[in-house]
Amino acid sequence: MIPLHKTPSAELLAKIRRYIAEHLLDVGDVIEEAQCKMQHPAPRPFEEVRERHGIARSPGVHEEPRALGVQPPCLHVGLDGILSRLKSKLDKPKETFSERLLRLISERGMTDAEAYKRAGVDRKYFSKIRNGQAPSAKVIYAFIFALRLNIDEARDLLASAGYSISPASKFDLVMEFCIMEGYDIDTVNGILYEMGMDVL
Repeated sequence: MIPLHKTPSAELLAKIRRYIAEHLLDVGDVIEEAQCKMQHPAPRPFEEVRERHGIARSPGVHEEPRALGVQPPCLHVGLDGILSRLKSKLDKPKETFSERLLRLISERGMTDAEAYKRAGVDRKYFSKIRNGQAPSAKVIYAFIFALRLNIDEARDLLASAGYSISPASKFDLVMEFCIMEGYDIDTVNGILYEMGMDVL
């Protein structure tokens, strides 16, 4: 049972419901938005006219080099720069979830025990996380509130375990709202309880 003093006000719950109504997307909308962000291939000039008249195209920028057996054309002047930046990013060792979590705990001046107790996680489970076991998104959210992370830190921590805040999930939108407002874990659990969602 959630303590009475942590029960959110009707005004706060109404504010959260408005936030969900404004930001919740249908799964189809999320997919459509992602597809719109993807780069579309460059249009081939006069393609329809050529096909209609049976005119073959001369090899050029818009051709498929492998099919024609010619060398690929130089695409863009800055391609080498882009590739070298991409390579340097890939070469850098990526921080694992457990490494990132332990770093954040240390940066907050907390001990591991303080952090996992605030998050409502037992010592055995925390030991598994420390040794590389990926936790559930709910456990990650519990650590986010226990450590009082800001929205950017929260997104990075979620991403390091392969998760993200989904605009198609009411639960994720409640989490996003609470992170941005800087609520503690007890307040968040009070909100979840009153909204009929599973507490952290």
